[in-house]
Amino acid sequence: MDKVRVGFIGCGGIAQYHFSHFEKMPDKAQIVACCDLLEERRTKTAERFACTPYSDYREMLNKEQLDALFICVHPGAHDGMEFLAIEKGIPLFVQKPMTLDMKYARKVLRGLKSKNLISAVGLQCRYTDTLPFVKNWVEHHEVAVISCYRFGRVPMVWWWRQMAESGGQVVEQTIHNYDICRYLFGEVKQVQSARRRGIVKGIENYDVDDASSTILTFKSGLIGTFSTGCFGPGPGDFNFYCPDNTKLVYSLGGNYTASSPNMTIEGKCANDYGQECDETFIDAVRGAIPADEILSPYSDACKTLALTLAINESMDLNGQPVKPEM
Repeated sequence: MDKVRVGFIGCGGIAQYHFSHFEKMPDKAQIVACCDLLEERRTKTAERFACTPYSDYREMLNKEQLDALFICVHPGAHDGMEFLAIEKGIPLFVQKPMTLDMKYARKVLRGLKSKNLISAVGLQCRYTDTLPFVKNWVEHHEVAVISCYRFGRVPMVWWWRQMAESGGQVVEQTIHNYDICRYLFGEVKQVQSARRRGIVKGIENYDVDDASSTILTFKSGLIGTFSTGCFGPGPGDFNFYCPDNTKLVYSLGGNYTASSPNMTIEGKCANDYGQECDETFIDAVRGAIPADEILSPYSDACKTLALTLAINESMDLNGQPVKPEM
């Protein structure tokens, strides 16, 4: 395929992030159609890319001949667009989190598999150029315990502040961090979580968790803790501790410090990992690279989604243990 014909459902904030990546690969892909409920957003997108705007994704998918579809709606807004795209045989890139309903995600996954369609999810932090070093370090050290945190202020969009629409910080935001934990250490056997509310004040229609702490038990036997909060300076760090007094600190943006009693190694991320995430998907659709070079296909992202939803469930059950279920 010479150039991928791409459609977008959703032209809001996260779509703008992806739009900037498409402007850097005009030889590989062209946005030919966009859909948004807000006229101003779809009109601006249509002008930006000289594409056809739609207010109804059903009309867009029925009229346009698309080679790929980016779905960039908020978590609570998935109402079947994936199924129509799958029916038409269109490869999917879905922004994380793909839904707040595991039954919905499983149905999408079955559809993708039935049509053997290429898929990807926007877990772009897997594409930092330093992560292979960190993964190799983890594989060659006996990590005994991990301690992680993420703190960040409330995004000021209406849907993020409502649990029923976003899933809260763990599912909508910290999913990136939990995904990196899975990528490095494998599957989680059990979670136990606690929440706190009443800290963040003065935000209208706000009902998400202000803070949460989770105990993770991995199938490998590794244990760890993860704390989050809707306040503070930024994404936070992963801390990996070994019994021989070695330690690795990794940030979500890709920087790391690996230390031992006699040596310290530092590394900084040098690539645009968001660009690489989008371009890898497009290259796979083009047939330029194998589909297995996509680091976060829908099938794997479902496991991360199940983990974050299990954390929310444990909080709803006052800290009782929950096993993530795919």
